[in-house]
Amino acid sequence: MSRNVLIALFLVLCAGSCWMTSDKEPVAALGLLQEDQYNAPVILPKILSDGLVLQRGKKIPVWGKAPAGVPVKVEFAGMEQYTRADVSGNWNVSFPAMGPGGPYTLKVNDHLVNDILVGDVWLFSGQSNIELQVRRVAIRYPDLATTYTNAHIREFRTTTHYDFQGPLWDVQVGRWKQCIQEEIPEFSALAFFFGMEWNQKHNVSVGLIVNAVGGSPLDAWLDEATLRGFPGPTGPDHYPKRLSDLKRDTWVDSVKQSETRAMAHYRSLFTSDPGPEGSRGWIAYRVPSFWNQEEATPRGPLSRLPGSAWFKKVFHLTEAQISHAMEGAPDRDGMLILGTMTDADRTFLNGTQVGSTGYQYPPRIYTIPKGLLKPGKNELLIRLENYWGPGGFTSGKDYALYIGAAHPFYAMADTVSLEGDDWMARMGSTLTADDSPYPATTTWHYQPAGLYNALLAPLTQLPLKGVIWYQGESEINRRDYDQMLCALIDRWRNDWNDKALPFVIVQLPNFMKDHAPWPVETDWAKRRDEQLSASRARKHTALVVTHDIGEWNDIHPLNKKDLAQRVFSAAEYLGASNRKAPLSPLPQNVVLRGNRVLITFSYAGKGLTTKDGLDPAHFALADGQGRYFRASARIIGKKKVAVWCVEDFVPRAVRYAWANDPSEANLQNDAGLPAPTFQCNLDDSK
Repeated sequence: MSRNVLIALFLVLCAGSCWMTSDKEPVAALGLLQEDQYNAPVILPKILSDGLVLQRGKKIPVWGKAPAGVPVKVEFAGMEQYTRADVSGNWNVSFPAMGPGGPYTLKVNDHLVNDILVGDVWLFSGQSNIELQVRRVAIRYPDLATTYTNAHIREFRTTTHYDFQGPLWDVQVGRWKQCIQEEIPEFSALAFFFGMEWNQKHNVSVGLIVNAVGGSPLDAWLDEATLRGFPGPTGPDHYPKRLSDLKRDTWVDSVKQSETRAMAHYRSLFTSDPGPEGSRGWIAYRVPSFWNQEEATPRGPLSRLPGSAWFKKVFHLTEAQISHAMEGAPDRDGMLILGTMTDADRTFLNGTQVGSTGYQYPPRIYTIPKGLLKPGKNELLIRLENYWGPGGFTSGKDYALYIGAAHPFYAMADTVSLEGDDWMARMGSTLTADDSPYPATTTWHYQPAGLYNALLAPLTQLPLKGVIWYQGESEINRRDYDQMLCALIDRWRNDWNDKALPFVIVQLPNFMKDHAPWPVETDWAKRRDEQLSASRARKHTALVVTHDIGEWNDIHPLNKKDLAQRVFSAAEYLGASNRKAPLSPLPQNVVLRGNRVLITFSYAGKGLTTKDGLDPAHFALADGQGRYFRASARIIGKKKVAVWCVEDFVPRAVRYAWANDPSEANLQNDAGLPAPTFQCNLDDSK
């Protein structure tokens, strides 16, 4: 090859190189800039803030915003990277994967991020059982809630926000909190106990990203493109139309105005509440009960209509009890526990308001100010307000006064029960017509794609160890939940560019009494079965079964520690490839043997057993007409269960633990993990 040809080839290559980088200055050239040129202001997303935990073993991204074209210098752990903000003001760099360690400092131009650790990062997402704070369950775990501290466990919690125009680059609110006593009460209880387990087992820092919204439906956590491919409740055009409407501010404003007018009209149908002493009519009332129940008062229901009601109870205290209150905590006489109430309450003790709650689910745990209790007569007064359905007091909960106690310690307290039929009650306001429907309202942060855009998308650049998903209580009448959950898993894995991202699904717990003895139809059980189906349809997923550790009378069960241990075991199985970590036994193969059904279970461990030592219970078989009958069952060998009915028919389907509250279900493996709610259809040709 001639010298001239070589020169020409060199010039062509140079021209090509210049063309490839014409819109961005080469990194080497950026590094030659003077240090004082790296002083342009930069904005980092809130997830990249003081206390940050980064995922070990994965590339470390750093990204943010700056004025278009300005140079950006990023320094981390003795390494440097250089770049420029693009025409939209975005920039990003990455550093090589690191092992666990820290603390480190990140410097971006003049912006510093301190106290950074490298460990394992888990995303906790879904509904209110993810949100539920340590302070809400502290009554069950007083020692851990008030003494534990570990600066290597940290939580980043988002707050409810939504957007319909498209994915945002940053969340609206969020900061990293250390697991210290000042911060622990607001930690997610499930994430808190999980973080303790993971840190203890792996001896690494743990980042807990809590990204959940109470009551949120699954489609709020999916992106627009995915949703447009799904049929919705009103047909195939449901999501395309809804998503287009949500992008139009004029439409949103018109709906809000219309609903405001409808609600104002509905409220105008209620009589005025004259207050606790505004009229006569106090009658004896039993606590706990709802005011539409026959046993609420000696004469039957207090009312069958929504509205407001006043409840009062007089109780007497001794001088000794008052002395105990004085000797207790320095800032309080004790604690008032009032179970849960429907819906909103204002609670007064001896004329002083001691607490209020705006909705039905939280347990009422109110502090009694110092000196408020007195010897002799004391009066408790509660106003309950309910604009839809009956109001009242949930049965099976604790209603008591704990004298001389500082929450959450009750061991040394004098206890005064507040249950009984010696309360007095009267209606304050009532609906004037029982045929007036409660007006439909739109919860805007529940709308399709809204939470994905505002809360999920901004976090997807930060690598994760895995995802804990606890959701499903909403829209339980929908029957495409399993397909949508599979789509969510696929979408999120694609967003994080990790096709094997571990995904732990928490199956719904036992909740609500069933309307009839089982076998019974229930959407709650169907949703559990759909969660099982989704977990089996995608690799690198695990199901956590909880139908034995919930509370039939509380959608927010307090037992988050046992739940966290089960979630940890599933995360250990997926995220640490620990095949010795136990999982719940799952139905793997179901066949007919004459009129009997033989079920083979995976994850049986050393063998199936029952928690009470009896034969397996709560199995049901369906005949050719789809009618279910109670069935007998027996464990065969280590991992099989035979199921049969005394009725003579060829079974077409088998169910297990199919109820809202399957208290008789007892099948488990040797690790004590229960089998899930499930339904399997049968083919007698097998």
